[in-house]
Formats: sequence, C-alpha cells, structure tokens
Amino acid sequence: MIRLIYLIRYFFIFLRELTNSTIAVAKLAMAKNLTFRPGFLAVPMDVRSDLEVTFLANSITLTPGTISVHVDTHKHVVVIHAIDIGENPDAVRESIKTALEANILDFTRGPAWRRADNSQPSAN
Repeated sequence: MIRLIYLIRYFFIFLRELTNSTIAVAKLAMAKNLTFRPGFLAVPMDVRSDLEVTFLANSITLTPGTISVHVDTHKHVVVIHAIDIGENPDAVRESIKTALEANILDFTRGPAWRRADNSQPSAN
C-alpha cells in the first residue's frame, strides 16, 4: 500500500516536471535570441533493476527538452541530451536524480532505501 502511494506521488511529481519542462522549452522556442546551450550529460544512476532503469530512461525521454541517448547498466550511467544544460550541468544531473530517480526508487524499493543510503537527496 505504501508503494502505491509513492507511485501516485511520482505520477504527480512527473506531471510537475513535464509542465515545467514544457514551459521552459516553449520559452526557448519563442525567444528572439537563441542563447541556450545544448549538450550531452552522463548521469550516474542508483537504479538497478530493469523496471527502475526503464522508468528513469523513459521519464527523461518523455520530458520535453531531454532525451535518453544511452544506458550503460554496467557502469550505472544514463547519457542524456538536453536542449539547455545552462551554465551548471551538475544542476541538470541533480534535478534528474532528485525529482525523477529518487521518487522512482521510493515506489520500487519503498522509503527504506533512503535510510540504507544516506547520500541520497531528499525527494521533490
């Protein structure tokens, strides 16, 4: 039952990310001067199972402005292309880990995974 609640929470968090990304990409598309900085990023993954990896890669791809290019399950890295990595690519990585990956792990493993790995960021 707890995991179902986390799945529903993930759904709403993903909708928030989808909305924010859609607005950001629309602003880039309508801007008079194109000042965005596209690029590839390697994002380390804590997800391990096929289900977790699939959810993360698809969530990245479904979010406007980003696409999963390659998943290396041996090195636990997903390579993404973002339409705008900005001045701080680490902020893009952190956003993916905090908003998407941490919440995927909540509904696939339950909240106990956070206690097992204290290095994880808080959800949201």
